[in-house]
Amino acid sequence: MTWNPLKKTYLTTKPSPAPFVLSKTDERNLEITFQKLQNIEETAKRLQKEMKKYLEAIANVAKSEQKITADLSVSALCHQNEELRKLIEDYHSVTSQLSEFAREISSVNQRTFQEPLKRFGGTFSNVESGFHHREQLVQEWRTLAAKVRKLEERERTASTVVKLDRDKKALDVAAKELATYHAFLLAELTQFLEKRSEYFRPSLQALVRSQLDYYGNNTRLFTHLVPATSTPEGSPSSAASDSQFEASISDKLDRIRALSIVRT
Repeated sequence: MTWNPLKKTYLTTKPSPAPFVLSKTDERNLEITFQKLQNIEETAKRLQKEMKKYLEAIANVAKSEQKITADLSVSALCHQNEELRKLIEDYHSVTSQLSEFAREISSVNQRTFQEPLKRFGGTFSNVESGFHHREQLVQEWRTLAAKVRKLEERERTASTVVKLDRDKKALDVAAKELATYHAFLLAELTQFLEKRSEYFRPSLQALVRSQLDYYGNNTRLFTHLVPATSTPEGSPSSAASDSQFEASISDKLDRIRALSIVRT
């Protein structure tokens, strides 16, 4: 079954209590397990939704940045200065590569993050079936228990005694079946919870590595794009170059403010 992150959660059948059959500890343990499973299902759905938004945002940023450099490349103003023209051309080349990196990280995360989460999410349908079956057993036991109580309140005629004996035996069978299935379900789901990290770990590792590749490549491209500036001889530290850089930026901003097109 394909898991749709937009669909409501599968886990909705909260385990009902069954006094006189299950201990409070056993009931509480299954209830806690149910709550943990609900939390995991919701988290998996949110991760899928947020990853989709994230990949769309990366694609949109790459597309917009490439459009900006494409517009600059055909601008007459940028062609009037050889150095500026060369910078714009190099910048446009970088944004073209960034678009390719955006497509690559989207493809990688689809295979290593989105698709595994879809398969993982589908298991909650089976888990819900398990809780639903338990609920059926609880209802069967309750129905038989109610019949036994009514028969015990009646006058003990021969017919009533026969029916009471028959329903008590059926109640015992239902109680044993419920207790057995409860223990089985709790054991299976406890193991499922213990193994969940082993399922998530490869996807999370792949996500981290894809981020490292994507942002590492971006940094490398922009580092090569910006020419390295040499530190003046005798400079005690990078603080001097940082100050010079800030002064240079401030000077350029002052020149921009002086232009008639930005005057108020």
